[in-house]
Amino acid sequence: MMQFIKTVARLLIILILPCFGYSQSTYLPQGSQYEHFLDRIGIKMQSNPDLNIFTCKPISRKVAVEASEYADSLMSTYPDAVAYHLGKTDQTTLQSLLMNNSEWVYGSQTSFLSKHPIWNTIYKTQANFLEVNEKDFFLVINPVLQFQLSNQTGNPEQVYLNTKGLTFRGRIADHVGFSSSITDNQERGPDFFTTRVYASGYPAVPGIGYFKEFKGSPTAFDYWDARGSIDFDFWKYFTLQFGYDKILSETDTAHYS
Repeated sequence: MMQFIKTVARLLIILILPCFGYSQSTYLPQGSQYEHFLDRIGIKMQSNPDLNIFTCKPISRKVAVEASEYADSLMSTYPDAVAYHLGKTDQTTLQSLLMNNSEWVYGSQTSFLSKHPIWNTIYKTQANFLEVNEKDFFLVINPVLQFQLSNQTGNPEQVYLNTKGLTFRGRIADHVGFSSSITDNQERGPDFFTTRVYASGYPAVPGIGYFKEFKGSPTAFDYWDARGSIDFDFWKYFTLQFGYDKILSETDTAHYS
């Protein structure tokens, strides 16, 4: 009974509170290539309230775009002011940031378009595999492909990581933001990594949890990794975020946090 009440309460919060929400944004991933750029323009724009020592991280995509557009406008307005000048590298990074967060760009987005989209559907914009950008709905879907291969001295086995999956994010009517990723992974790490998997007596891949042996090898692991969040502002200065991560083994064992 108590579990039922908790479930109903969660649903009510998700369904009702967004109705009173403000424009909601998902967040830049931690470790994003744009973090150092935002730190630099935060130094240049010393009085900007969105980028300072008290700024919470990760930074929302909305704040990142607004700060970047403001920095760009300052450089255009005061071309001779050294304090507001952005070098070629920073200008390229700024354009990339805007292109990859186009849902918050209110100016012209003509430069974001691909010259040769596939079937006029795939890669219509340079940044995203599939993108829908309409008045009250935004959605982008991108594939995830990663392959690493290396050798470890004294280890006769190949060290590798093979990841494939999808990421998507979007927002609905300026009230709800959401993002998610799901990947299928096969991994064999260096010796210290493999030792850590079995060290506690409760086998788990570091940072992941449940897994199965890949092709019967005790040093190679196969696992699914699914993560996501839903965000909304229920008051001007407060944001709620519900997140989940679900790590699936062959028997569909799940872990939530």
